[in-house]
Amino acid sequence: MVRELEQACPPFRLCLHKRDFVPGKWIVDNIIDSIEKSHKTLFVLSEHFVQSEWCKYELDFSHFRLFDENNDAAILVLLEPIQSKAIPKRFCKLRRIMNTKTY
Repeated sequence: MVRELEQACPPFRLCLHKRDFVPGKWIVDNIIDSIEKSHKTLFVLSEHFVQSEWCKYELDFSHFRLFDENNDAAILVLLEPIQSKAIPKRFCKLRRIMNTKTY
């Protein structure tokens, strides 16, 4: 998916933690800086995503742009079917997005 997006015409500029996060910088600061600099935030939803604590942080930090500014900064891509009961209760924002946005 990364190669396809970065080689598209026009190409997308992606931020990938393994490649683009500043080494030695607190991961939460890397997440905040990346989201603030982004026009859009792409969430690739999978079972692994909903089990990740870091993905929860990404959702939390994108919350302001998604709900408070009422814009379409988030793009949800469903990589695999996820049953709603598989989404932990702490992901209430994700549940809300999935109930209100097309993905």
